[in-house]
Amino acid sequence: MVGLGSGFIISDDGIIVTNNHVIEGADEITVFLDDETEFNAELLGRDPKADIAVLKINPKNKILKSLSWGDSDEMRVGDWTIAIGNPLGLGGTVTAGILSAISRDIGSGPYVKFLQTDASINQGNSGGPLFNIDGKVIGINSAIVSQTGGSIGLGFAIPSNSAKKIVQQL
Repeated sequence: MVGLGSGFIISDDGIIVTNNHVIEGADEITVFLDDETEFNAELLGRDPKADIAVLKINPKNKILKSLSWGDSDEMRVGDWTIAIGNPLGLGGTVTAGILSAISRDIGSGPYVKFLQTDASINQGNSGGPLFNIDGKVIGINSAIVSQTGGSIGLGFAIPSNSAKKIVQQL
């Protein structure tokens, strides 16, 4: 069985953040960059309750572009958001919306109060970054609410301030 998801690089030496549910049960993890470069990844750690996993690739001579964390506590309802991911396996996709709610409890874990956005998030976007208008990661795209399985404007992201602490521990 093959699964797809998203993730993002947080350090130039190959540390990647994604959702735990993206890699859960995997025998091996392969990372594909946007230029189709392929790497085998090592699982450094995971937190199933927070739905966060940290991976490591060996970039060798490849120069990686890492993303910077933003401050999710500075976000306000109505602020613009940008979601990037791999929806339905189509490859890099960018969608925009607004922050619809802050500290939303969707019943999927005891530790995280989610950011809600109406930026289109679909299956395969999980683990990808949610940006603020300055290009800083303010969340990790994690879940949608949908009766059809497709985006209906109810997307949820783990706030960056929660994610940063968990990633550092992992």
